[in-house]
Amino acid sequence: MKLICLSALILAAASVQAGASIWARGNLHTHTTNSDGNSSPQVVADWYKSHGYQFLVITDHERRTNPVPLDAPEDGFVCIGGQEISVRDQGDKPIHGVAVNISKTLAQPESGGTQARTLQRLVSYIRNAGGIPIVCHPNWCWSFGHRELLGIKEPYLLEIANMSSGCNNAGSASFLSTEQTWDVLLSEGREVHAAATDDVHILGTDKEDGPGRGWVVARVPELTQPAILAALSKGDFYASTGVELVDYSFDGKEFRVQAKPGQKCLIRFIGKWGQILQETEGISATYKITGKESYVRCKVIADGGTAAWTQSFRK
Repeated sequence: MKLICLSALILAAASVQAGASIWARGNLHTHTTNSDGNSSPQVVADWYKSHGYQFLVITDHERRTNPVPLDAPEDGFVCIGGQEISVRDQGDKPIHGVAVNISKTLAQPESGGTQARTLQRLVSYIRNAGGIPIVCHPNWCWSFGHRELLGIKEPYLLEIANMSSGCNNAGSASFLSTEQTWDVLLSEGREVHAAATDDVHILGTDKEDGPGRGWVVARVPELTQPAILAALSKGDFYASTGVELVDYSFDGKEFRVQAKPGQKCLIRFIGKWGQILQETEGISATYKITGKESYVRCKVIADGGTAAWTQSFRK
């Protein structure tokens, strides 16, 4: 995998700081009555729009729901076409992916024979169709982990916090948490961007399978579909289950994080193999690069257990 070089990160950070940016909140995994959701696409879109979201990807099973009727111009809300794709013949170890920004419904792909080959083929299949690939809920049915995901060589998003039922994000005594899986992949040099999603099926509940429990916040120069997709593609977003960030930045020497006031937070900087590099109580912190880090990411943990995860920066 081609690692992000330090000079590119510095230039990216400088370009963001030079111009005004918007933090746009969105859900990347959404079901409606076009598959197994309990509400119509319009009702679902209206819920997210009225609850402070700026974008939504509708990802019905094996079907692309047309976003055009839901995406009124100049309303401050962008609806993007997507689809949740399941691989055929996976038995009790299902493999699902989300294709963000596809133009038509994609057929279910065939198994690659092994989970590792199937996952690689699924990510490539989505990318070749013009979509941004998300690997869904790895711990659902304890389907696959870092060993299988290491076969994916190209960039993709991974759900480390899928907030629907049975996703087992925290892992078990014999299975890594989804966040630990992400750390293994980063430590092995893979380019993987962490996502939190609702995977909403039931509008009208604040419990599992309901809306408003996991999202991403993308840094964009303007609230347009191309800008949102560009941010998702390059990992210029953070994932959250409740914590709000004002900003985070990396200039090659310092990694700075600022959480929204009114939250009681622990700001944790994390490196290779999940090593805790620094912890700070409060709503802001700075980590000074030593030069020994393989990568650095940040997790901001609130008193109630919700969290926000930045993406990782590499040397």
